[in-house]
Amino acid sequence: MQKLCLTDNCYNITKQLAKKLEFLSHVGRYIEDAQKIGDEKTKTIWETIRSDEERHAGMLRDLLIADVKGNKL
Repeated sequence: MQKLCLTDNCYNITKQLAKKLEFLSHVGRYIEDAQKIGDEKTKTIWETIRSDEERHAGMLRDLLIADVKGNKL
C-alpha cells in the first residue's frame, strides 16, 4: 500500500482555498458595518471583492477536485 501525501502544489491550493473561505466567512460583517454607517462605496467594494473571492475559491476547489480525481495527491 502506497502512502499518499500532499504535493507542494496540492498543499498550496488547499492552503489558499482555506484562506479564501475564511475571508468569505467574515466579509458579510464588513458589508453590514459599511451599510450601518451608510457608506455605499465601501459596501459596494466589499461586495465586489466577495464576488471575486467566491469565484477564486471555486477555481481552487475545482483544481483540488481534479487533483484528487487524478490521484495527484
